[in-house]
Amino acid sequence: MIAVLALLLATAFPSNSKTSWMRPESFHLTIGMHRDAAVKALESNGWKTKKGDAAGQLVVDYADDKSLTLQFAGERLTSIRFELFTILQEAPKAFEEERMFLRQSLGKPRQGTKKILIYDHKLPNVMAVLAADPKSEQAKKGVGMVVVRYYDPAVK
Repeated sequence: MIAVLALLLATAFPSNSKTSWMRPESFHLTIGMHRDAAVKALESNGWKTKKGDAAGQLVVDYADDKSLTLQFAGERLTSIRFELFTILQEAPKAFEEERMFLRQSLGKPRQGTKKILIYDHKLPNVMAVLAADPKSEQAKKGVGMVVVRYYDPAVK
């Protein structure tokens, strides 16, 4: 009986959270880490990387509606961008969930609107953006997006 209880407690339960995966620590990544260490951390957890559109980018397709983009300058990780694509009506709810998480973990943002949050009072900087403008081409297709970017502001 105790073994069954321990197994149940150790088993990962599905999360109702839309944004809990949008954290560097979820992928064992940190801004500034060496490229080889970042790739090894991803691959050792079963993630496959592919080249991004820009030089120095690697992309991981997390799921059909989720991806992350890593940007390297030289051999150092300078940016991790988490992208969630969802139906237009769900995007503001997901953004609010992320807003609450960031507020709890980082405090009040330096700048904040209904669609953009900027945390630049400690490293790495964090920016969260809601793309759900009903007039945009993406929204006309019924798609909203939440993007959270952790980055080193000193690297351009």
